[in-house]
Amino acid sequence: MEDRLAERPKSLREHLAEQVAIDFTAPGEAIIALALIDRLDDAGYLTQAAGEIAAELGAAEREVAAVLTRLKRCDPPGLFAASLKECLALQLAEKNRLDPAMQALVDHLELLARRDWATLKRLCGVDDADLKDMIAELKCLNPKPAEAFGAVSIDIPPPDILMRATNKGGWMIELNPANLPRVIVNNRYAAELGAHSSDKPAKEFLAERLQT
Repeated sequence: MEDRLAERPKSLREHLAEQVAIDFTAPGEAIIALALIDRLDDAGYLTQAAGEIAAELGAAEREVAAVLTRLKRCDPPGLFAASLKECLALQLAEKNRLDPAMQALVDHLELLARRDWATLKRLCGVDDADLKDMIAELKCLNPKPAEAFGAVSIDIPPPDILMRATNKGGWMIELNPANLPRVIVNNRYAAELGAHSSDKPAKEFLAERLQT
């Protein structure tokens, strides 16, 4: 079990928790950071508002916002964004490529989807060649920065003990039959033994053994 855990790829939470342990020395900030990590979606986005998260954690909104700002500098870049535009902007900023022209392009992704080149060139203040290069650079970014940290399935052995609630409000504990050795009883042979035995204690012993 330990070997399988050691060999499996690191999860996104583990990857980020290691960075939090280094970058957030104040216990309160670390708690907020881990709570924000747990709210990331599968793509790596954080769509829940800072004020709402602050209310859930019982923290000040400014504290949550400050921690969130620092988390947006974590690796891989683009995590904790609230939208695709912000995700791409974070990655461009990390590459020191978020100039006014690129910002204008990111702010108008809907025009890019419509292939409205004329409007994009005007808004970005670039020519055809520059716009082509900017779009190529945009396509190299990762719109789902968390996708490299997929869910990892771990083979967990079945439990030896099963526990289930009873109708009377208590709990019933029993051995897991999946882990018990398989025993096959020859019912015909058992019936013949019972039929030919006139000894009452022997019959009781046989019935008890069959039940067991």
